[in-house]
Amino acid sequence: MRAAGRVAALAALVPCLLGSTAPGAFALPSGGTTATDAKIMTSALAAEPALPDAAAEPGQARQGKVSLALATVSPKAAEASGKRSKVQITGTVENRTGHQQTGLTVRMRYNGTPLSSRAQLERYAAGQPSALLRGVGTRSVPLAKAAVPNGSQSFSLSANTADIGMRSFGVYPVGVEVVNAAQEVVAGVITFVTFAPKAGDVKPVKVGWVWPLIDRQHRTAADGFTDDDLNTQMGKDGRLSGLVSAAASTRTPVTWAVDPALLDDARQMASGPYQVQGLREDTSVKTPKSAAAEGWLKSLKSAMKSDQYFALPYADPDVVALVRNKQNNQVALAYQNAQIAPSVLGAQPSTAMAWPPAGVAGPSTLKQLVRHGRVGSGPILMSSDNAFTPAASGYTANAVTTTEIDNRTHTVLTYDDKLADILDQNTRAPGAKVLTEQRFLAETAMITAERPQTAGRTLVVAPGRHWNPPADLAKQLLADTATMPWLSTASLDKIAHTQPEERQPKGYPNEYEGYELGRGYLDQVHRIQQEANSFASIVVNSPSPVYQRAVLRLESVSWRGKPSAAYAARRRVSSELADDTGRVRVISGQTGLAGNSGMVHITVANDLPDQTVRVIVNVASENTAKLQIGKLEGRSPIDLKPGDKVTRNLPVTANGNGRFRLLVQLASADGREYGEPHVITVRTTGYGRTSLVITGGALAVLFVGVGVRAMRARRRRKAEAAGDGPTGTEPATGAPGPYYPGAEPLVAGDSGLPEPGTGAPAGPGSAGAPADAPAAAGIPAGPSTGRGSGPASRSAAEPSARADASAGIPAEPSEYPVGPAEDAAPAEYGTAEHRPSGAGAGVSGAASGRHASGNGAGSAPRSGNDSRATVRDGWPPAGAEPSADGADADAGTPDADEWAGTGGWFGTRSGSRTGAGHAAGDGADSEPGSVPGAGNAGNGTDPGAGTGTGSSADGDGHGR
Repeated sequence: MRAAGRVAALAALVPCLLGSTAPGAFALPSGGTTATDAKIMTSALAAEPALPDAAAEPGQARQGKVSLALATVSPKAAEASGKRSKVQITGTVENRTGHQQTGLTVRMRYNGTPLSSRAQLERYAAGQPSALLRGVGTRSVPLAKAAVPNGSQSFSLSANTADIGMRSFGVYPVGVEVVNAAQEVVAGVITFVTFAPKAGDVKPVKVGWVWPLIDRQHRTAADGFTDDDLNTQMGKDGRLSGLVSAAASTRTPVTWAVDPALLDDARQMASGPYQVQGLREDTSVKTPKSAAAEGWLKSLKSAMKSDQYFALPYADPDVVALVRNKQNNQVALAYQNAQIAPSVLGAQPSTAMAWPPAGVAGPSTLKQLVRHGRVGSGPILMSSDNAFTPAASGYTANAVTTTEIDNRTHTVLTYDDKLADILDQNTRAPGAKVLTEQRFLAETAMITAERPQTAGRTLVVAPGRHWNPPADLAKQLLADTATMPWLSTASLDKIAHTQPEERQPKGYPNEYEGYELGRGYLDQVHRIQQEANSFASIVVNSPSPVYQRAVLRLESVSWRGKPSAAYAARRRVSSELADDTGRVRVISGQTGLAGNSGMVHITVANDLPDQTVRVIVNVASENTAKLQIGKLEGRSPIDLKPGDKVTRNLPVTANGNGRFRLLVQLASADGREYGEPHVITVRTTGYGRTSLVITGGALAVLFVGVGVRAMRARRRRKAEAAGDGPTGTEPATGAPGPYYPGAEPLVAGDSGLPEPGTGAPAGPGSAGAPADAPAAAGIPAGPSTGRGSGPASRSAAEPSARADASAGIPAEPSEYPVGPAEDAAPAEYGTAEHRPSGAGAGVSGAASGRHASGNGAGSAPRSGNDSRATVRDGWPPAGAEPSADGADADAGTPDADEWAGTGGWFGTRSGSRTGAGHAAGDGADSEPGSVPGAGNAGNGTDPGAGTGTGSSADGDGHGR
């Protein structure tokens, strides 16, 4: 038993699962066909008719491949006599089996009694003639041409109304079926013929038409379209063009339900070139101005002159889903943007009316529609069967009723769901057009026949939002409404003022919630809306709300049942918005400060192609303790035309060194933040003022030094001009001086230097100290007052106004022969740190700590690994530091043999220091132990060999 129960449960579940995945189910919430439409469609197409159970199995394959399509059924309203007393049906039979079908014939079937209810009418429409119609026509038409494979043949069947039982007002079913030689039914369809009432037998029902001018969304933002389908629909034989032409060709009043987004798209297409890019394509195509859209708008304005219209909220949003997700403001925005309708049509809506999706809505949604739609006391258009309970009478209810909205009684116009379903079927299929018209006439006649003598009955016909009839069918339906004796025409406004019929609202069906736009999708759209609001807040004098309408298009009810297309559209809008938002930005990057304060340059750019923006620049320091900011210079807010760039200076002060960040946030004029904060990195060292002081001091010292040198040079030139002697730059002719490396060591008595406590010798060769003076006497203490003024060969008898710079040193080179010295260096010169300059060869060795050389005897400067000479074979006694100084640069360079001949008394030391100079010594010791000298070049310093220092070109040298 349990197994049997599970099997039964599974069997019951399978149809439910199949039904939930059927494409038709997703069309239900947006006003499309219901599950009942499948039956209507089967009867209308008659391509694969269902057979009665007894005959379904044997001929199923053949019946699916023999098609029957009706072309005409006349008259529209049959009568007992005259031209309308003969019922005639024409059509075509086609053999698609690929095989010979012998004995094919077509015949008429009928019942002879009128139908009693709309429910019975629906059952007959979904059935087969052989199962429901008892009577068979007396004449069959053979189909020899249709018997051959892929053959087709037209036919015509007729019968008098009296012969088939039509005698009184009502709806009579009439069938057509095709049978083969074995009398098996291979195709069949049932249609209806209405027998017209006699004059005065019935009270006509007032019929009001809602003429929907709505389409799915074709645009993302600005001039970007996702397809060019509207150009086709507005052209010849297009859906939208057919609706306009049908309404314009009849005098039947209609009330237009207009989506402002459709008018917006048409105006955009008619105003100039536009871009077309599919939702899944990467490139766009520029399309020229649409002449079809321009002509359609003109035709629409002309057709609507004598009719009423009401405007839906922009893009026909899924208001039920928006209210459910607490996005009531989007409903208000949609109605605000509905003002585009009067701007395009040149006339305000003639009636205030709301039409929720699928004709159903809960109390909260109705409240928002009335409030934001400014309906006032105007009616709300709703579904009769889905929104309200059946009428208490059991008959078709009148169109007018009432409901409570926000504690107020509000008028509701209900449209007939069955008629809407019939009109929404595929009327472009073969034979469907005739079946639809005949079914419409039968349904309306049946409504009248329910209560034929009741006056003031009303009926509203509202096809689906995206109704797509052939233009001639739409025209004929309007004409039938005006000409059939059981119907009369009326505008919705007049119907709304008739006596309402009391009915109870059902509330919003729970199963409809599954077809609404989902919460996750709307949340994503809401985020785009927030970004769009931010972008729109900076645009100046925009002709339309920037991106606001693009977001409203994403909320359209037309996206129901199309999740992949809705996702692609949402992503496209988000990408376009991000691109435009990024075109208004701060372009400044990292900047540096020379000191601890300065200016930061902030540049704002507007790269939008055709929009002027107005922004405020707000700047904040990320670390206010380290980086303080002042007031941004310039006017605020900043207006930037397309392509403009504006720079503003911001004073900053840094406390310390490092990198600090400034956060720059653009905002609208009303203070709404725009985009993400931009980061500017400020790099500061904090040494600006100190660097300026050091640099300025160095420049001052340099200028002073240059000035001193210039003054001394000028004084020297004046002295030479006065006859004080040469400058010491001429080649020397004397012998090497006593301090020249290799010269014979001097002793105290020979040096000509004064002994302690004695004066300076008068001239060369004069005894200045006893011969046995101690070796540690050191450097002469007396100041040198002489000035080298001539060559070294000058005789001792030639006095000079200025003594030789090497005072007391014999001038004759013969007294100090150059040659190797085998003995140790004299102790008295072991600590000498200076060498006075004068005429003769430059001094070098242990006795020189300073190099301000005079005229050397050598012909070329001495060079080598080091121009300094070092005493090697006879080091000074303990306590005396060996001295190494640069050799006289002008003393000449001995060759290798000469160096070898010295017996190793001098050697080279590592290094690359070279001294070279030509200086006329100008020394005047101002204190004991100090010998100033001036020279053009030459410098020798060796921190490791005493304390001697050197001075270079044209400077003063001091040695201690």
